[in-house]
Amino acid sequence: MIRRLAREQRGQASAELMGMVWWLLIAGVFAWQLMLGAWTVTQASNAARTATRVNARGGDAEKAARNALSAPLRDGFDPGRFKMEGEKATVVVKIPIILPGLTAQGFEATRSATLPQV
Repeated sequence: MIRRLAREQRGQASAELMGMVWWLLIAGVFAWQLMLGAWTVTQASNAARTATRVNARGGDAEKAARNALSAPLRDGFDPGRFKMEGEKATVVVKIPIILPGLTAQGFEATRSATLPQV
């Protein structure tokens, strides 16, 4: 009886693995997209801080903000929405989407930084 049950279960682990591979793939894509979002927010914060420092020294704050971003994110930098109001810089960067064909209207990181008073 035990031998018959063992023969009926043959290949069961392989079938279960194939069923789980898709869920693991979806979870991996989701985690990667979350990491891309967090990375974009961090880079936008750095760009805003860099823009405030360069503006305080009389330089081109918009150019500094764009150059402070990593190369893959520079295409997502929106110069029309960059704001430098006094000592406050606001940077908007589009978050990259890893699945081709999907658009991300409104999927962006907006960060501001103010140069502290000394």
